[in-house]
Formats: sequence, structure tokens, C-alpha cells
Amino acid sequence: MTLISALFGLLTDRLLGNLHEYRRYRWFLDYVDWLRARLGGPLWDGTLGLLVVLLPPLAVVALLQGWTDDLLFGLVGLLYNVAVFVYCLGPRDLAADVETYCEVGDSSDEDLRRRAAARLLDGDTPPDDPQATTTLVTRGVLTGANDRLFAVLFWFIVLGPVGAALYRATSVLYRERGGEGEFGDSVALLLAILAWIPARLTALGYALSGHFDAAMEGWRTAHQTHPQGVEGSERVLAETGLGALDVSVAEDDEALAPPRAAMRLVWRTLVVWLVGLSLMTLAGWAG
Repeated sequence: MTLISALFGLLTDRLLGNLHEYRRYRWFLDYVDWLRARLGGPLWDGTLGLLVVLLPPLAVVALLQGWTDDLLFGLVGLLYNVAVFVYCLGPRDLAADVETYCEVGDSSDEDLRRRAAARLLDGDTPPDDPQATTTLVTRGVLTGANDRLFAVLFWFIVLGPVGAALYRATSVLYRERGGEGEFGDSVALLLAILAWIPARLTALGYALSGHFDAAMEGWRTAHQTHPQGVEGSERVLAETGLGALDVSVAEDDEALAPPRAAMRLVWRTLVVWLVGLSLMTLAGWAG
């Protein structure tokens, strides 16, 4: 049922394009701040504190999953799985952000263009050079696809709703609380672990969906620096993806891939993933 839930979730997310408006994680951050304020002390400002923070919401997700699984012949469980999966995507719609950036690309409103670019750069301020901005945005599409879509899909397939919730909770903490001492270091380590496999599978999907030889060259280039942590996974995604688009990673290259081309590569990679997951599911049933 997990694959069916994921398929319904992806379809729902595409058909109802405004769902990103309901993905609000402020309540989770408020809960984290409240709990950490009451724990206090160096003992809780690290891995142990992170586990204590994550365990209650994940336990609730697991308990609700077990409770709904058999209701109405599994229909309630299916709807619950779809709801959790859709809520953990994003939080913003990547395709919508790409389209917005492309639509305002020729606008005379500099502030509008910069805000549209920042949505694809995790809120970072884009450079003044339009060509450099295009490069960073294209890389942002290729790396953001893993965080917004593929990593959530991977952990949902592996661990169900708990896996999707675990990844999104960790990602939210990394973006919002990643710089807070040992606690932030523990969050970064956990996200690096959770992102490692889906990032490599996504990069492989880029290679299979685009220019394979150039993508593999980008993969080798990325691994020459022994990429570590979240930034290492993002480097593998960016350079492999740009290779799949047959585009140089150099910011002074005039043949830069537009973000729309990167988004099309993401969609093709999603098809590759779904075909692969379907074949594995059929093989499991046959076995």
C-alpha cells in the first residue's frame, strides 16, 4: 500500500497546486523550543536531546498509522498515508517556484526577480550578476528536488509515514535550528545520513534521464573532493545534474542550462524512480 499511497500523494500534490500553503511547520519549531527550554543542560544539547525531541511526534505518527491501517478495509489508512506524505513534501512546490522565477525573469522589477530566485536558493540572497544567478538557481533546482521530493519519497517507501515525517522534521530543524551548538551539529549529522542514499539515487536518476556520460563525469568530479555531509550530497546532485543537462558547472560558461530544463530533468527522474519502484514491487509480489 505504500507505493500506492505515494502515487496518490504525488497525483494529489500535482492536481491541487495550492497545497504548499497548508504546509506550515511553525507548530513543530514551537514544540522543539518549548521542550528544549524545559530540558536544559549540556546533557540534552546534543544527540540525546535530538532523539528526545523527535521521538514524541514520530510516535504519534506511528500510533495513528497503526490505528488507521485496518479501518474501513484499509481506506482510512490509505488516506492517512497520503495525507502524511503530501504534508511532508516541499514545503514549497518546486515546479511552481521554477515557473515563477522564469516568468519574472524579464521583469524590470529587480526586487521581484531576487525574491523569486531566493525561493530556489533556500532564502539566500542571489548575486547581482544575472548569469551567476541563473547558475545558482539551476543548481538549486537540482539540489532542492532531493530535499523537497525524492528524499521524502525514499524514506516514505522505506519506513512509511514515520520515514517521511522523520526526514521532514530533520530538514526543518536543519534549516531553522542548524546553527545552535551541539544540537545543531547533531541535526546536521542526522540529515546528512538521511539524505545520503536518496541523493545518490537521485543523481543516478539524473544520469539515466539525461546525458549519461557527462553526468558520470560530473559524479566523478564531485567525488574527487570526497563530499561530506549535507553540502557534499548537494554537490553530487548539482554536478551530476548539470552534467546530465550537458552544462558546465563554471559560472562564466555562456551555455547555462535554464531552470526549466533542470525541472524537466527532475520530472524525468521521478518517472525513472516510479518505474523502478513499480518493478521492485511487482517482483516482490511475484516472489
